[in-house]
Amino acid sequence: MPVVAGLAVLVAASVLAGCESDELKSAMAEPAGSVTSMAPVCARDAKPVALPASFPSPAAVPDTYVVTGVEARSQGRTVVTAVSPKPFRQTLADMQKAYSSRGWTASEGEVEERDAESNFSGNGLRGRWAIREMPECTGNTSVSVLIGK
Repeated sequence: MPVVAGLAVLVAASVLAGCESDELKSAMAEPAGSVTSMAPVCARDAKPVALPASFPSPAAVPDTYVVTGVEARSQGRTVVTAVSPKPFRQTLADMQKAYSSRGWTASEGEVEERDAESNFSGNGLRGRWAIREMPECTGNTSVSVLIGK
């Protein structure tokens, strides 16, 4: 009987973790009212957009990246898009270092050949970042960050 109870707890935890991950993935793709353009642009052509004053500074992308869009989402969430002037692997290392050193705990992430993502939580918030190689902009990587309560 204790084994069955333990298994039930494990299954429930897995389902809850999966739901949270699915919720974050869904929110990343959810269309909403755009504050600025979310179209991809190469770093050399990017026009920087300011982050809202309410955006938590620990969730900001690394300084050398150009923020190209900010979008308000449902339930007080915000999506920031940016372009890194660095290749995918360097951008991945930057994002992992930045988010691990600012009070965030990573979870539910994966790294593939040309894209990577990770959920994170901490500082009273939770979110998800995703990066994608940009074949149309050699040596650049697109970056998206979703943050909310």
